[in-house]
Amino acid sequence: MAQSDHRIFMKHFLAAEAVLKAYLLSASGDMNAADELLGDVSSVLWEKFDSYDSARPFRPWALGVARLEVLKWRQSLARKREILSPEAIDALADTARDCGAELDERLIHLRSCLEAIGASTRRVLHLRYWRRLRISQIAEKVGRSTGAIEMTLTRTRRGLKNCVEGKLAGSAGGAS
Repeated sequence: MAQSDHRIFMKHFLAAEAVLKAYLLSASGDMNAADELLGDVSSVLWEKFDSYDSARPFRPWALGVARLEVLKWRQSLARKREILSPEAIDALADTARDCGAELDERLIHLRSCLEAIGASTRRVLHLRYWRRLRISQIAEKVGRSTGAIEMTLTRTRRGLKNCVEGKLAGSAGGAS
């Protein structure tokens, strides 16, 4: 693959990554499994990028690859009862494809809303959702009670949800 192809691949992949991750998390129900699947999907996409038809949108192609990787993953775990059926996996893939643009817009608004919260609250979010620490571990790290951390997370999630929805309503109202 030529250097310019590497850049093109990365541009497409990074634009589709959030939708892929959302789909993989929905299909697997497990953040760690979704991360592993995303790694597998990115490897397959990279290996097959030479066969990608650039006249077609990248995201649906990437979601098709992700769907196949989820099915392979599902087969490897077929003995467990909590695995989704192929029909449910297909429905999730369709939803991810159909809602991709809305998710992109939500992510843009979420970044803006995250910038508006305080550094200590951002740190709690980082420890919980990026570092995946338990609430008790976060409380120990920041020197607060577990109840205070739970309340911070509850209020922050509610505030971020309201902020994103407000911005979405504002952008929808401005588009009319």
